[in-house]
Amino acid sequence: MRGSVVGQLILKDWVLYRTQLLLMIAGGAIGLAVVLRGGQGPFTIGAVAFFVAMVLVAHMLPMAGIVNERKNKNLAFLMSLPISSTQYTTSKLISTFGLFLISWLTLVAAAVVLIETRGMAPRGFIPMLLILALLPFVGFCLMTSAALVGETEGWAIAANVACSSSYGLIWTYMVQVPALTANAAGPVPVWNSTVLRILGVELGLIVLILALTYYLQSRKRDFI
Repeated sequence: MRGSVVGQLILKDWVLYRTQLLLMIAGGAIGLAVVLRGGQGPFTIGAVAFFVAMVLVAHMLPMAGIVNERKNKNLAFLMSLPISSTQYTTSKLISTFGLFLISWLTLVAAAVVLIETRGMAPRGFIPMLLILALLPFVGFCLMTSAALVGETEGWAIAANVACSSSYGLIWTYMVQVPALTANAAGPVPVWNSTVLRILGVELGLIVLILALTYYLQSRKRDFI
């Protein structure tokens, strides 16, 4: 019975937000199409549209699926169902994480395929692409955690603002790191120690944030 309720909660979120998800994927696809036109101008415009689509998904899902649920008083009803706080947390993480992962993987895979098959960018740019694409992933996890653990909308908004203001700064810093940019225009991807270290930190942060979310949720007494 409880498992079926969890499944229904996950399905509910997927049904509610699948249209927005498809629109975001379409936005990223348009950005890639612009890049394929060739030239510095189309590359810059298309790349910005591509990453903006990722950022929009990362920000929309936690706000719409978690914050608004609490704001609209739906959480009180959900917690009256035969479901524990841990199961609620699991359902939310699976639904929001799954929705984001689908869009993220679709866009990243499409970019890598176009680099490999259409020469959209030098193959040496693939490591930088993955590093930059993982930043919205980390931001998504932070905002999802703040939305779940935070007792007020303010925590989610604060996480949203912090992530939004940091992307440009981090991207600007990374493109100035010689170990990342030296091989970006090369014919083959170079996975040097700097690239692997940054990727490891990003993936580690994702796992750490998700684990902390479960831990902090398990210690809470009031979820309404």
